[in-house]
Amino acid sequence: MRPLALFLAAAATTWAAAAAAQDRDSYDFREGYRRGYDDGFASGYRKGLAEGARAAPAAPAAPPPPPVPTGPITVSTAYYGTSSKSCDATRWVARKVNGRRTASFEVTNDMCGDPAKGDRKQLEITYVCGSIAKTASAYEHRTVYLDCTN
Repeated sequence: MRPLALFLAAAATTWAAAAAAQDRDSYDFREGYRRGYDDGFASGYRKGLAEGARAAPAAPAAPPPPPVPTGPITVSTAYYGTSSKSCDATRWVARKVNGRRTASFEVTNDMCGDPAKGDRKQLEITYVCGSIAKTASAYEHRTVYLDCTN
């Protein structure tokens, strides 16, 4: 009797394993597994969003640096003319603009004469605003603008 009982127990175990394997392959089993997976994923996603919302708020952005104070215009050099013929207009320009925050004037031959008769001339100015070096230029009969406000 014993061997028969062992045989029946083994057969029942084999049958149960085969039935379980068949259940895993069934549509209902696979659909239930998928729904469980989707529900678990959605629950974890909602939990993550809730934890993110509870997190400490981000630190505010750092304030912009204060504006750098710039000094008044101080002309370093000013040359008027062409690449081959020019004159030094530094003193004339400096008298007109030094000490001001902004300045503009028309470029003419009055600055230091006409160094290149008949040619198109340009005024090139190098100036300093506090510790910041800047340049400005303009052609003859145009207006040049120097600015130390920013």
